[in-house]
Amino acid sequence: MNQIVIVYIIDSSALIHFRRINPIDIYKTPWEKMKELIIDKRLITHSQVKDEVTDGDDFLVDWVKEQDTEYDWVYGITDFQNEIIPKIHEKYPRFIKPENEHDADPFVVALALDKINNLSLQTTLTKEEYIIVTNETSAKGQNLNNPYEVVKIPDFCKVFKIKCIGLFEMFRQEKWEF
Repeated sequence: MNQIVIVYIIDSSALIHFRRINPIDIYKTPWEKMKELIIDKRLITHSQVKDEVTDGDDFLVDWVKEQDTEYDWVYGITDFQNEIIPKIHEKYPRFIKPENEHDADPFVVALALDKINNLSLQTTLTKEEYIIVTNETSAKGQNLNNPYEVVKIPDFCKVFKIKCIGLFEMFRQEKWEF
Protein backbone atom coordinates (compact mmCIF):
# COMPACT_ATOMS: atom_id res chain seq x y z
CA MET A 1 0.00 0.00 0.00
CA ASN A 2 1.33 3.42 -0.98
CA GLN A 3 1.84 6.07 1.66
CA ILE A 4 0.59 9.56 0.80
CA VAL A 5 2.78 12.47 1.88
CA ILE A 6 1.19 15.91 1.82
CA VAL A 7 3.45 18.65 0.46
CA TYR A 8 2.24 22.20 0.94
CA ILE A 9 3.12 24.94 -1.55
CA ILE A 10 2.86 28.19 0.33
CA ASP A 11 1.92 31.50 -1.23
CA SER A 12 3.16 34.96 -0.21
CA SER A 13 -0.22 35.91 1.23
CA ALA A 14 -0.13 32.96 3.66
CA LEU A 15 3.40 33.79 4.82
CA ILE A 16 2.55 37.45 5.26
CA HIS A 17 -0.64 36.60 7.16
CA PHE A 18 1.30 34.10 9.30
CA ARG A 19 3.77 36.86 10.17
CA ARG A 20 0.96 39.25 11.14
CA ILE A 21 -0.75 36.82 13.52
CA ASN A 22 2.39 35.18 14.94
CA PRO A 23 5.18 37.63 15.73
CA ILE A 24 8.25 35.41 16.02
CA ASP A 25 9.43 37.03 19.24
CA ILE A 26 6.16 36.07 20.96
CA TYR A 27 5.00 32.90 19.16
CA LYS A 28 8.06 30.73 18.56
CA THR A 29 6.26 27.37 18.37
CA PRO A 30 4.29 28.05 15.16
CA TRP A 31 7.51 29.14 13.43
CA GLU A 32 9.29 26.02 14.66
CA LYS A 33 6.42 23.88 13.29
CA MET A 34 6.70 25.59 9.90
CA LYS A 35 10.46 24.99 9.92
CA GLU A 36 9.85 21.28 10.71
CA LEU A 37 7.67 21.03 7.60
CA ILE A 38 10.47 22.61 5.56
CA ILE A 39 13.05 20.21 7.01
CA ASP A 40 10.74 17.28 6.20
CA LYS A 41 10.40 18.63 2.62
CA ARG A 42 6.66 19.04 3.17
CA LEU A 43 6.55 22.82 2.84
CA ILE A 44 7.89 24.40 -0.32
CA THR A 45 7.52 27.67 -2.14
CA HIS A 46 8.53 29.36 -5.37
CA SER A 47 11.43 31.77 -5.85
CA GLN A 48 8.89 34.39 -6.91
CA VAL A 49 7.27 34.11 -3.46
CA LYS A 50 10.68 34.54 -1.85
CA ASP A 51 11.27 37.65 -3.98
CA GLU A 52 7.84 39.01 -3.04
CA VAL A 53 8.23 38.57 0.73
CA THR A 54 11.87 39.58 0.91
CA ASP A 55 11.08 43.04 -0.42
CA GLY A 56 10.12 43.96 3.14
CA ASP A 57 12.30 44.71 6.12
CA ASP A 58 10.97 42.65 9.00
CA PHE A 59 11.63 39.29 10.61
CA LEU A 60 9.81 37.42 7.83
CA VAL A 61 12.51 38.51 5.38
CA ASP A 62 15.24 37.15 7.63
CA TRP A 63 13.30 33.95 8.37
CA VAL A 64 12.63 33.15 4.68
CA LYS A 65 16.25 33.86 3.73
CA GLU A 66 17.52 31.72 6.63
CA GLN A 67 15.33 28.78 5.60
CA ASP A 68 16.45 29.17 1.99
CA THR A 69 20.11 29.12 3.05
CA GLU A 70 19.73 26.05 5.28
CA TYR A 71 17.11 24.00 3.43
CA ASP A 72 16.13 23.26 -0.14
CA TRP A 73 12.55 24.55 -0.05
CA VAL A 74 12.50 27.37 -2.63
CA TYR A 75 11.97 26.19 -6.21
CA GLY A 76 12.93 28.21 -9.27
CA ILE A 77 11.42 28.43 -12.71
CA THR A 78 11.54 25.20 -14.69
CA ASP A 79 11.15 24.49 -18.40
CA PHE A 80 7.63 23.20 -17.69
CA GLN A 81 6.74 26.48 -15.96
CA ASN A 82 8.23 28.49 -18.82
CA GLU A 83 5.87 26.61 -21.14
CA ILE A 84 2.76 26.74 -18.94
CA ILE A 85 2.89 30.40 -17.76
CA PRO A 86 2.30 31.90 -21.26
CA LYS A 87 -0.54 29.40 -21.80
CA ILE A 88 -2.08 30.43 -18.47
CA HIS A 89 -1.75 34.09 -19.41
CA GLU A 90 -3.29 33.52 -22.82
CA LYS A 91 -6.31 31.67 -21.41
CA TYR A 92 -6.67 33.62 -18.12
CA PRO A 93 -5.34 37.11 -18.86
CA ARG A 94 -6.43 38.70 -15.56
CA PHE A 95 -4.78 36.02 -13.39
CA ILE A 96 -1.31 37.20 -14.40
CA LYS A 97 -0.58 40.85 -13.77
CA PRO A 98 2.53 41.78 -15.80
CA GLU A 99 2.35 45.36 -14.52
CA ASN A 100 3.17 44.20 -10.95
CA GLU A 101 6.83 44.15 -9.98
CA HIS A 102 6.23 40.84 -8.22
CA ASP A 103 3.37 38.55 -9.12
CA ALA A 104 4.04 35.19 -7.49
CA ASP A 105 0.50 33.80 -7.82
CA PRO A 106 0.86 32.27 -11.30
CA PHE A 107 4.23 30.81 -10.32
CA VAL A 108 2.76 29.15 -7.22
CA VAL A 109 0.10 27.57 -9.41
CA ALA A 110 2.69 26.66 -12.08
CA LEU A 111 4.84 25.00 -9.40
CA ALA A 112 1.84 22.93 -8.28
CA LEU A 113 1.05 21.95 -11.88
CA ASP A 114 4.72 21.11 -12.43
CA LYS A 115 4.86 18.89 -9.33
CA ILE A 116 1.52 17.23 -10.13
CA ASN A 117 2.66 16.68 -13.73
CA ASN A 118 5.71 14.82 -12.43
CA LEU A 119 3.73 12.52 -10.10
CA SER A 120 3.51 9.89 -12.82
CA LEU A 121 7.31 9.68 -12.81
CA GLN A 122 7.45 8.69 -9.12
CA THR A 123 8.75 5.18 -8.60
CA THR A 124 8.77 4.96 -4.79
CA LEU A 125 6.05 3.56 -2.59
CA THR A 126 5.57 7.00 -1.11
CA LYS A 127 3.36 9.23 -3.24
CA GLU A 128 3.05 12.97 -2.82
CA GLU A 129 -0.07 15.08 -2.83
CA TYR A 130 0.44 18.80 -3.46
CA ILE A 131 -1.75 21.40 -1.79
CA ILE A 132 -1.50 25.16 -2.24
CA VAL A 133 -1.72 27.20 0.96
CA THR A 134 -2.90 30.76 0.46
CA ASN A 135 -4.64 33.50 2.38
CA GLU A 136 -6.56 34.52 -0.74
CA THR A 137 -10.25 33.75 -1.02
CA SER A 138 -12.26 33.07 -4.13
CA ALA A 139 -13.74 36.03 -5.92
CA LYS A 140 -17.41 36.33 -5.00
CA GLY A 141 -19.90 35.16 -7.59
CA GLN A 142 -17.29 34.43 -10.23
CA ASN A 143 -18.05 32.35 -13.28
CA LEU A 144 -15.14 29.95 -13.68
CA ASN A 145 -16.18 29.37 -17.29
CA ASN A 146 -15.36 33.02 -18.00
CA PRO A 147 -11.54 33.25 -18.17
CA TYR A 148 -11.65 36.95 -17.25
CA GLU A 149 -13.15 36.08 -13.85
CA VAL A 150 -10.45 33.60 -12.83
CA VAL A 151 -8.32 36.07 -10.87
CA LYS A 152 -7.50 34.50 -7.49
CA ILE A 153 -5.44 31.42 -6.62
CA PRO A 154 -8.44 29.49 -5.19
CA ASP A 155 -10.41 30.17 -8.41
CA PHE A 156 -7.55 28.97 -10.56
CA CYS A 157 -7.13 25.90 -8.36
CA LYS A 158 -10.82 25.05 -8.89
CA VAL A 159 -10.35 25.26 -12.65
CA PHE A 160 -7.32 22.94 -12.60
CA LYS A 161 -8.54 20.73 -9.72
CA ILE A 162 -5.60 21.59 -7.46
CA LYS A 163 -6.36 21.34 -3.76
CA CYS A 164 -6.14 24.77 -2.14
CA ILE A 165 -6.51 25.57 1.55
CA GLY A 166 -5.97 28.41 3.97
CA LEU A 167 -3.27 28.66 6.57
CA PHE A 168 -5.48 27.54 9.47
CA GLU A 169 -6.71 24.55 7.47
CA MET A 170 -3.06 23.51 7.09
CA PHE A 171 -2.68 23.83 10.88
CA ARG A 172 -5.76 21.61 11.33
CA GLN A 173 -4.55 19.01 8.82
CA GLU A 174 -1.24 18.86 10.65
CA LYS A 175 -3.12 18.68 13.98
CA TRP A 176 -1.15 21.59 15.38
CA GLU A 177 -2.26 23.02 18.68
CA PHE A 178 -0.62 25.99 20.34
